[in-house]
Amino acid sequence: MRTALSLLLAFCVLPACGPDVPPPEPTVGMALPPDYDYPDNDTVRVATWNLEHFVDGYDNPYIDAEREDRPEAAMEGRMRRATQALRRLDADLVVLQEAEGEAFLQTVAEEHLGDLGYRFATSVESPSWYMNVVLLSRFPLGVVRDYADVVTLIVGQQAENGEPAAQSLTNHRLWLAGVRVAPNRTWTIAGAHLKAGRSAEDRGWRVGQIRFLHAELARLLDDRPGANVLVAGDLNALPDSPEMRLLLNDPDRPAPDSLLSGTIGRRAQFANPTSDRRTPTHPSDDPERQLDYLLPNTALTDRLVEGSPRVARPLPPDSVAATSDHLPVTASFLRSSE
Repeated sequence: MRTALSLLLAFCVLPACGPDVPPPEPTVGMALPPDYDYPDNDTVRVATWNLEHFVDGYDNPYIDAEREDRPEAAMEGRMRRATQALRRLDADLVVLQEAEGEAFLQTVAEEHLGDLGYRFATSVESPSWYMNVVLLSRFPLGVVRDYADVVTLIVGQQAENGEPAAQSLTNHRLWLAGVRVAPNRTWTIAGAHLKAGRSAEDRGWRVGQIRFLHAELARLLDDRPGANVLVAGDLNALPDSPEMRLLLNDPDRPAPDSLLSGTIGRRAQFANPTSDRRTPTHPSDDPERQLDYLLPNTALTDRLVEGSPRVARPLPPDSVAATSDHLPVTASFLRSSE
C-alpha cells in the first residue's frame, strides 16, 4: 500500500517538475478551407488606413447620416484611387477605418482586388452608424471579439446626474481578431479607431477605451503568455500624448498618475517603433501630426523587419488628398517561428 501511494505521488509530482510546456495556439477545433494553401513568403505585411467616410452607393434606412444617406458623386473616383492605393500597398492584412461595412469592403476586394487574395474579412459594425473598422486578410481568421455593446468610462468626466460618465457609442470600432498566419500560429490584431477630438472629454473617452483594451489583453496573455499582439488603427492620439503612453504601458515612460486610477497592470506592453522619427499621417496633403499607428507588443517586436513601420504614400499628393485625409502606415514582420 505504501509503495503504491509513493508511486502515485511521484506520478503527480513529476509533470510539475518537468520543462514548461507552452499553451497550445488557439486553433484546436478550427479547420482551413479545403482549397487554401498558406503563402510561401516568410514575412507578413500589415497596413492600416483611415479611408475617410468610405461609403457604398446605397442608403441604409437604419442609419441617419447625410454622408451615408446621399453618398457624394465623387465616390466613384475615390473608389478607383483607393483600390489603386491598396494594390500598391500589397499588404497581407489591411485594417481600414471609416469604412461602411464588411460586406461593402468584401465586394470591393472581389471586384477590384480579386488577384490580391483577400478572401477573409471581418468587422464589428454599429447598427446605427456607418463608420466601422474592417479587416481584409489573406490569412484565415480565428476568433473575433466584439465590444460594440461594452460600456466604458469617459475618465475624469461626470454625467448630468453626477455619476461617472460612460459610453458605448464608439466601442464597435475596437475589436480583437485572431489571424492564423501559419497552421499552428495565431496573431491577435487589435483593430481600433479611437474617439477623435482634443477636449478633456475626448481624451477621457480614449483613456476609457484603452484601459478596457488592456483588461482584455491581460486575459489573453494569461492564457497565452507569449502571444503576438498588434494594435493597428487611427488612435487619434499624438505619439507623446498621455493616452498613447498609457496604451504603450512602458514602465520607463509611464502615463500621468491621473490616468491610472484602477491600474492596468504590466502584462501587455507595446512599442512605437516610429517614436525616434517624425512620421506624420494627417492631413494627407500636408501631414503635420501622427494619428495612425502599427504598435507591436514586446513578443512581436522581435519579428519586426528593419525599417518598419513607415508612412506609405501609394498615390501622388493630389490624388491621396482627394481620397482620404489620412496616409496609410505599413510594416513587415517575420512570419516564421524562432
